[in-house]
Amino acid sequence: MASPPAPAAAAVRGTRTPGEATRSRFRPDIEGMRSVAVLLVVLYHAGVPGVSGGYVGVDVFFVLSGFLITGLLVSEVRRTGTVSLSRFYARRARRLLPMAVLVLVATAAAGALLLPPLDVPGLGSDVLAAGLYVANWHYAVGSTDYLGGGSDGSPVLHFWSLGVEEQFYVVWPLLLLLVVAVTRRGGRDGRALVPRIGLGLVVLGAVSLLLSWWLTPTTGSWAYFGLHTRAWELAAGAGAAIGLPLLRRLPRPVAAAAGWVGLVAVVGSALVYDDSTVFPGTAALVPVLGTVLLVAAGAPERARGTASLFSAPLLRYVGRVSYSWYLWHWPCLVLARLLTDGSPTAVQTAGAVVVSFLLAAGSHALVEEPVRRSPWLSASTPRSLRLGAALTALVTAVALALSPWQAWGSRDGDAVDLAVLEGSVSGPEGSATWQGAPLMSALQAREDQSRPDACYVSYSETSPPPEDVCRLVDGDGPAVALLGDSHSAHWLPAMEALARERGWSLVYYGKSACPTVDATVWQDQLERGYTECDTWRDGVLDRLADGPELDAVFVARSQTYAEKLLDGQGARLDRASSSPVWEEAARRTFPALEQVADRVVVVEDTPWAPFDVPACLSEVPAADWQTCDFDRTDRVDVDQALVDAEKAADPEDRVQFLETTSFLCPDTRETCPVVAANGGVVYADSSHLTNSVSRSLRDLLGSAVDDLDDPGRLSATS
Repeated sequence: MASPPAPAAAAVRGTRTPGEATRSRFRPDIEGMRSVAVLLVVLYHAGVPGVSGGYVGVDVFFVLSGFLITGLLVSEVRRTGTVSLSRFYARRARRLLPMAVLVLVATAAAGALLLPPLDVPGLGSDVLAAGLYVANWHYAVGSTDYLGGGSDGSPVLHFWSLGVEEQFYVVWPLLLLLVVAVTRRGGRDGRALVPRIGLGLVVLGAVSLLLSWWLTPTTGSWAYFGLHTRAWELAAGAGAAIGLPLLRRLPRPVAAAAGWVGLVAVVGSALVYDDSTVFPGTAALVPVLGTVLLVAAGAPERARGTASLFSAPLLRYVGRVSYSWYLWHWPCLVLARLLTDGSPTAVQTAGAVVVSFLLAAGSHALVEEPVRRSPWLSASTPRSLRLGAALTALVTAVALALSPWQAWGSRDGDAVDLAVLEGSVSGPEGSATWQGAPLMSALQAREDQSRPDACYVSYSETSPPPEDVCRLVDGDGPAVALLGDSHSAHWLPAMEALARERGWSLVYYGKSACPTVDATVWQDQLERGYTECDTWRDGVLDRLADGPELDAVFVARSQTYAEKLLDGQGARLDRASSSPVWEEAARRTFPALEQVADRVVVVEDTPWAPFDVPACLSEVPAADWQTCDFDRTDRVDVDQALVDAEKAADPEDRVQFLETTSFLCPDTRETCPVVAANGGVVYADSSHLTNSVSRSLRDLLGSAVDDLDDPGRLSATS
């Protein structure tokens, strides 16, 4: 997070540059600004109404960090003519690592006790990435992988911002050294140094801002977490540090006015922005420039306005402990969710926030300040670096120590060969007949959901491959296609098995979170309307139109779109308002599908468990797997609103609907079993079927197809 205030600046080799202040001035208002930043982040993460854009507090931290760190570096360059990387990183080690490692180790210990055993190794990898300051890239990769699960539940997710800062601290001193070397080689004196640093800063910031503007609308989490799209924010603060001599000359009324404008920009963006804002991109300009104005407002001597406001003792104290509070607040909130089955009350959430602040205050006094100001450590750069290495080794060891919990995924002995699950489940009533421990381990179930690489794509892809590439079964019989999102992909093993048995030719096109119905939907990872889905959908229809005529097209999709539809102006609709929009989209889609296939079959969604099934199985003795069965109430027919809208869009009943709930959760039972009749775990998470169980449902799927009106050419005897 933001560093302590920069020490006094001096000119290169002791000569003062024109306009440079003769002494540095402690900036109490900077501490107050840090308090605003951390308060915005904490309120946002705690779900306080009205602070829907509180995530901009991180951007405030970025600007302040760029300002303070650059002040330190430029001061050293002016004083010594160079930058000592060893001393710089020794200071960083004393400042950042003790608190970071304390929080990571404590979080790892709490997570090992509270998380489902199957999820503990994942926490280990998160802690390792955080301890090595690469959490931003770690979460960028995880968030773009649909099968990787959500990363927002990680108790160390917030370490992504520290990764951005530390990576900037690697690049920026090296660039300063390059500028110093070029200046010396050109025979220039110290007066040419600062302008050249400023020029390098402008280039760095401009390139990063352009990348942020260009990539944010299309690359989602890569743009949100990436150094390449965030560096300009730190560069903005660095620019304020370079221009500090000029800022100190601002008339106090002008500085005060700038401060109030900046405060409105920062707080206003926190109140107006929300999770639908395309961010960072150009939207981040508002809080970033607002923070720069706040920094400028406190530059003149005896500055008033916001500088006086932020110098209040209480705000200064909160700012002083802001680094510790930032580190503690998110693990406390996540652990509160774990302790309350994911639904903490407002009082419990407030309690987690209070506990995090008390932990911050205590650890700041007992760990952060004593280590940072230790004369014994400060007197020796190698000593500080050894401390940093030892702390990094400690958090690495703790993260790796969580890996033995992986054994919980496979229970006792070796995991079963999944080939034994190839046999079909005999019927709906058979799903209750399995006795004993599941044949699949919880870990196998979690991992048993592979997709065909070329024909099942993630968010950014827009161009479907040619039809012959995605013809997964090339039979001599009827030609069918399966289309949809990940809930089409979990039916693909069953469809492939059925196609091979009946001699079908099977084409498959799937895309993450992308429905076949012609509706623009909200995409959580991209945090905007999913235009890539619209383009992909049109491309798939073109591919199918160019290929052989199809006997049937099967459309499968998740139930989640009832809460993700966008209206004509791009606003997100609630469930009550979505049915007419979905109906109209289906009215456009079904005729288009009928142009490429004789029959259109909508595969209704499967039941959704109220929890992650493999995680539940990892928490109970293997023979007690039935304790993870879940009540049918509200967990079946979860897509009924979509089905009703689709049927309303087809008044002539040309489209057929294939019900699948009875495959997994027959109405003769009060609960839905999580282990199938052949011993396979049904779900790979809370809603996606494992490949093995999907494949074993081949006969049930075939019977359901045969029971459709006019089965004709798709029957078992065709």
